[in-house]
Amino acid sequence: MNILFVQTDQQRRDSLRCYGNSEGRTPTFDRLAAEGIVFDNAFAPVPLCGPARASLLTGLRPIHHGILFNVESGCVAGRDFAGRPEGFGQRLRDRGYHCAHVGKWHIGTDLTPAECGFEGVYYRGYGYPEAHPHYLEYLRRLGLPGFVLRQQRHSDGLPGRKGFLLTAVQDGGVEASVPYYLAEQAIAAMRSAVEARREFFVGVNFWGPHAPYILPEQYARMHDAAAVAPPATSCEDLAGKPRLQQDYARYWGVDGFDASRWAELVAACYGYISLIDAQVGRLLACLADIGVAGETAVIFTTDHGGMVGSHGLMDKGPFLYDPVCRVPLIVRLPGGRGGGTRDEHIVYNMDLMPTFLELAGADVPERLDAASLLPLCGGEAGQFPERAAAFGEYHGHQVPAFGRMVRTERYKYVFNGCGLDELYDLRSDPLERRNLIDDPAARQPLAELRAMLAEYLRRQQDPVLRFYLGTRMEGEGPKSPRGPSRRPQRKARPE
Repeated sequence: MNILFVQTDQQRRDSLRCYGNSEGRTPTFDRLAAEGIVFDNAFAPVPLCGPARASLLTGLRPIHHGILFNVESGCVAGRDFAGRPEGFGQRLRDRGYHCAHVGKWHIGTDLTPAECGFEGVYYRGYGYPEAHPHYLEYLRRLGLPGFVLRQQRHSDGLPGRKGFLLTAVQDGGVEASVPYYLAEQAIAAMRSAVEARREFFVGVNFWGPHAPYILPEQYARMHDAAAVAPPATSCEDLAGKPRLQQDYARYWGVDGFDASRWAELVAACYGYISLIDAQVGRLLACLADIGVAGETAVIFTTDHGGMVGSHGLMDKGPFLYDPVCRVPLIVRLPGGRGGGTRDEHIVYNMDLMPTFLELAGADVPERLDAASLLPLCGGEAGQFPERAAAFGEYHGHQVPAFGRMVRTERYKYVFNGCGLDELYDLRSDPLERRNLIDDPAARQPLAELRAMLAEYLRRQQDPVLRFYLGTRMEGEGPKSPRGPSRRPQRKARPE
């Protein structure tokens, strides 16, 4: 069957009505949720663009494929694959598929979509394509002089520095917007494949709703900030949280934002999602127009979530809160298979890698960290691996830092390697406000979660265990005999 894959950039799970949002306007995503399978417990293996996209491409976690940071990171290593893990694109091509990658790539420093089996325009780096020759030519054909912005709003800059661009209005109307431009490319790719009588995989990767929220006028005004509620934790002071989070709020210039300024950003974010929703509607209309709607799987997710004011933070970073770790995931299969249902299993967006291959009848590589979602879509849940908890990792953003997470239905424990650990009771504190790491009443769940995380990291052969196993990872005391051995103690040199 054909596969239309839609991936947004940094979209919160709770931005959609099928996950409880009552303020956004997303009729296309609402339709997909009504006709498909909605996964209620979907996670990103890492809440950072480059590593997360590399995991979806390969079905491997970052510690196994080697991309730990975004390409624009100041870190000197960990921005490219360690070796050359195989992605799903080449395997689909070997099955005769026309494979197209449209939009944001952001995997590795020099790796291109073509090297991974995809046709399409390559956009180097991570940011908007406002200076890319292909996009500028598109704007020229519309009779526009280029990428023109007005009504720009910035964060509060640090002394001597301008703040980050947060919102802007783009001239030229909807047709000039980047989401519309990408939808045009995807429509052309699907039509070309059908005319050539080939099955297709078309992946449409929108820049957004990642900030800055750059919108045509009608979408910039669609949501009234005065009527939008910012996150309930937007004005909290991060007391009891790792120091790095406070530093990150200052870096972004949002540590002085009040509820009204956060509401403005939430309204702009909703406008961006509505703009993308309309373009996805155009893609679905194209499937019907070219006569392949009944033989095309439509799959939607995002690379990871975004803070957009939760805990007074912007973007994503060295933290593992639910707003960045949990993701929306919807699968609509031909024939209405599983349509209108919800699934509670713990899944990851990287599970789409083997899912794509199974949909195409291609062989799935061995030794993946991911598992195909098709058993959950066809009433064969017993064939899906049992996952008692969700696990996550981060290695830093802007600055190197590392952490690991284990999340059960009730508790979340975050091991912040060089900072304060975190423990949350999600039943009584779903917004992760109160860090229980030093609460004597929480010692038992803390010990259980630390042991669960340590065992998981052993199985993953995670290198952090070389130093931390047997310390606070499993409680103070001598190293576990299963961990790295100690070097013999040397006698102290005389003074």
